[in-house]
Amino acid sequence: MQRVTIVVARDRRELFAYFERVFVGMSDVKVLLDRRLAPPGSAPGATRGPERRGRRDIYDELQQRGFVMVRLW
Repeated sequence: MQRVTIVVARDRRELFAYFERVFVGMSDVKVLLDRRLAPPGSAPGATRGPERRGRRDIYDELQQRGFVMVRLW
């Protein structure tokens, strides 16, 4: 079963509330508010090399769009 986790930027609480309403009752979708404490631009692992590049892309997308959707298999 494919599951989806949606992480919403902490400064986009209205978007978080919207996703919670839209996906209520859907057990395969989980909506989370980003709780990281690092300030924007200083994401953990950002300078650790190419193996961390995927994580950096997710942080960039979170900052630009206000949310990211992650598929879990």
